This record gives sequence, structure tokens and C-alpha cells, in this order.
Amino acid sequence: MRRSTLSGLFGFFALLLALTADLSAAYQEPPFKLETGWLPEHETFLIWYAKQKGWDKQEGLDIVLNRFDSGKDLIGNADKWVIGACGAFPILTSPYPEQFTIIGVGNDESLANAVMVRPDSPLLDTKGANKGYPNLYGKADDVSPASSSAQYLLTKWLAAYGLTTEDVRIQNTDAVPGLQAFFEGEGDAIVLWAPYSYTGDEHGLKVAATSRSVNAPQSVLLMADKDFAAAHPSQVASFLRVYLRAVRMMREESVATLAEDYKTFFKEWAGKTMSDAEVIKDITIHQVFLLEDQLRMFNAEHSRSDMQDWLASIIRFHAGDAYSQDKTEELLGLVTGAFLEKVERP
Repeated sequence: MRRSTLSGLFGFFALLLALTADLSAAYQEPPFKLETGWLPEHETFLIWYAKQKGWDKQEGLDIVLNRFDSGKDLIGNADKWVIGACGAFPILTSPYPEQFTIIGVGNDESLANAVMVRPDSPLLDTKGANKGYPNLYGKADDVSPASSSAQYLLTKWLAAYGLTTEDVRIQNTDAVPGLQAFFEGEGDAIVLWAPYSYTGDEHGLKVAATSRSVNAPQSVLLMADKDFAAAHPSQVASFLRVYLRAVRMMREESVATLAEDYKTFFKEWAGKTMSDAEVIKDITIHQVFLLEDQLRMFNAEHSRSDMQDWLASIIRFHAGDAYSQDKTEELLGLVTGAFLEKVERP
């Protein structure tokens, strides 16, 4: 009789626990839906991979990845996302840059942006003509009309020869039609970025300069809608934690381990079939930054942070003397390390 009573009690408590667990699950708060905007490029692989692994759900987020084909397109559709990633220029040239806040760095793509020329170009006959740029091909007399869509790199490249954009004919174009025109014989040089530069590789084009070789670093920035970030700081920090977890994975895993996932991502997002060689190159030429790296970059203890100094050089290039000091400081104020500082360490 006693055994029967105890069995009944254990059964009752087991049922009670089961019902409590079911009620807890029923009332569990659903993940926070986070609309994000991305380009079909390297930096997006990190958040795509994190999404595949369910890392966003572990942080209480449901990250939605919206694709845009250019930074201008992404910024022009800012109502469709609250966190996004692109270069500095689309942000600075937008009608209302003050609606964004720069919260982190996606990657450094300085080696992925390149001036490319045909293999028989006279530019390749000379290297290091300017002692300040020992890895730069060509000399001033060689530089003639160019076809380009990356004004910053192009201008820095020309400046290394003591030239300006007034000394050449420039045709601004998107990468695909620009490449087609170049293959048909138009222009003497073209500025490309990954993955389009790999098409140049396939057709035998040669790299005459990269953003790094002309001291023109180019980073992809992580940004948030300023009002959203102010209202949801914990979600912004959680997003950064997810992204930075993928950064650490990129630093620790071998290219071979990531190759198949990387190919799948590029086929889905860029509509491009990547070869093994392209995968190796694309992963290795894009530098990514751990949390501790980014905290240093965004540390503004001494007047300006390194990130603000870099952005100031972009602003000077973009606006010259057109912007007042107040306007420049307002734009530099878009940069904040506040959300990085909220990221919980692993």
C-alpha cells in the first residue's frame, strides 16, 4: 500500500513538472526579428554562416538577411533594414547620413579592390617608379584614359604618379558592363572589387595596384538605424556578438573547412560559382577583426578613435573644403564604440 501511494505521488509530481515545462515553453518569448541589409560579398558570408548554425537564435534573435546589389541600393532602401553593412561612401553620400550610426567593422577589403590592366599593358613594365609606393606598377607617362567605378582607389592611384582625375578620361560604370566594355577594348585600366576582380583574373587581367598598395584602406562598415539602436541597444549588442562569433570562427577555421559552405553562400547570394582557387583568395585577402581589435579601433579616449581618423580621410576626399568643421565633426559622430562595449565576452 505504501509503495502504491509513493508511486502515485511520484507520478503526480512527474505530471506536474511536465505541465510546468509545457507552460514555460508556451509562454517563452519568441526571438526578436531583426531585419538586416547586405551585399553579395565576403562580409555577408559571416552572418549567413552564423544564421545557418542558429547562432542568432541562441542570442534571442531571428536575423533576416535582405540582399541588395550595391551600397547605394542598400542605403536607398534603408526602410527595409535596421542593421546593414557597406562601405563608407554610400553612407556619406546619402541625403541623410545622420540617420545611421556606425557600430563595427565587417572586414577590410583593401586587397580586394584593385586597378586591373591587360597583360600587355605598358603599366606592367615599371615597378616602384615612385619610391613611396614600392609595390606600384607603372609611371606617370603610362597612365592614360581609364574606365573605373571606384573613385577613391583611382584617385589615390593617380596621385601616386602626381596626376589628378583631370588628367584622364573616366567612365563611371557598374562592374559587369564595365568589364564587358573593357574586354571589348575600351579604356586602359579598370578598377574592380571581389568577386568581379576574379572575372578579371579568369580573362588574364593583371593587378597594377590595390587599395593597400596606394595607402587607401577600405573597410566595410557595420551600421544601424540610429533611432532603432537607441531604442534597442541590447539587440544591437546581441547582433554584434553573433557577427563577432563568426569572425572568430573565420580566424580559427581553415579555408578547407569553410570551402563548401563558402561556395554555397556565393552561389545563393551572388549567383556565382566559385572555384577552389577563388575561395582561397577571397577568404585570405579579406581581413576580419576580433572584438578586442574593434574595441581598440573604436576607442576615442584620445580625442578621436582610429576609425574616426580613417573616416575623416574619406570625408576629406569626398567633400574637400566644402564641409565645415562642424559638418565634419557631425559625420565623425556617427562612429560609436558604445555597442561593442556592451558585447558579452564568450
